[in-house]
Amino acid sequence: MTAMRYVTVLLLLFSGLAPSAASDAEAFRQAGIEPVVAPADFLAFVTDLQLGRDEMDAADLLLEDYATGMRQVLADLRVKQERDRERLDAALDGRIRLSADAIRELRLSLRMAVRESWKVADERLQEMIEWGTLLSTANSETQSNAVGRLHRRVYLTGHGRAGLVDVCELAADAEELEDIDEAALRAALATYEQSISTTARDDALAVREAKITDAIASLQRDAAARASLQRASAERWRIRMAVQDAAIAAITSLLKTSNDEASRKWIDRVNAAFFPSACNPLDAAIATNWIAKNGDAAQAARSQVCIADSMERLRTLRSEAVALLREGRKLGVDLDHDAASLVSEAMDVRMQYLRNSGERSVLEREMYDCVIRLLSDGQKAAIRRILAVGH
Repeated sequence: MTAMRYVTVLLLLFSGLAPSAASDAEAFRQAGIEPVVAPADFLAFVTDLQLGRDEMDAADLLLEDYATGMRQVLADLRVKQERDRERLDAALDGRIRLSADAIRELRLSLRMAVRESWKVADERLQEMIEWGTLLSTANSETQSNAVGRLHRRVYLTGHGRAGLVDVCELAADAEELEDIDEAALRAALATYEQSISTTARDDALAVREAKITDAIASLQRDAAARASLQRASAERWRIRMAVQDAAIAAITSLLKTSNDEASRKWIDRVNAAFFPSACNPLDAAIATNWIAKNGDAAQAARSQVCIADSMERLRTLRSEAVALLREGRKLGVDLDHDAASLVSEAMDVRMQYLRNSGERSVLEREMYDCVIRLLSDGQKAAIRRILAVGH
């Protein structure tokens, strides 16, 4: 049996778990349980470990054991949270009488239950890694690289202001990089790939812990603790982003030598991934795409003019917002966080960011209104439905 045949067998084994895994992943996300290893992540991991046919059955059992254990974590968390939530709802509805302190304790209990589930999720992931490497006959460097790539897939989960984004994955999805020599791209990302693999896990766990620590401090009305946490998280973000920025700059330098338009698209893609609050999907652009497929020629032409007339101004405002968000981190604050006002040193930049946010919101609304002006009520309703469901 060839190596390719091994991979085919794995695909067949794990694809049977995929439908339930997809629904499980959404349930885990809603419950706040992390990290979670999807079947595709595990498949890539055991492929990187170069497992042979003698290890296939054991690998299959390993994934089944992991899935069973994680579903039990979710079930246990739901039981605990439902019990506390029922009491909290009853107290808030006036069906039972609880003191303010008792209500606060219930809210804290709901948070702490999630934290307990994290411990089990961490243990399950570590068990998977340990058993997977034990099954592998590959050398220690290959195994180490496999673990690093698994950490990147599991912990660098995509777009978000925490900066837990894998630039390698971002580049892999970027159409604007198609003309870049593959060897040059790999060379540009080589140092980054090694570095981020060693820090992805610790960074993600720090972000995870900061979220719940801040939530608890908020419930306890501990402003000093929240401000201190903002400063610590901002410093860690800056260290993480220094690594990300080096990789982003390396790719940008390759693009600037060949295609300015591609370079612009790449930076837009990067900003959308790392600064989603400032570079969110544009409703006017979504509406324009719908009109191009479903509207008439006059409506399509009008929508294109609306976008073209305001896009440069919007891009300028978005660039300013990104710069302000970065400046905020230097001053020890995430300007998008509800605790940002607690860090007095960042007050001026926060006010600038709020003004920028207001200008962006007004301009985006004007662009949207311009785009849909020639549409019928039915067409407008169709676009509103698309925006409501997010696609």
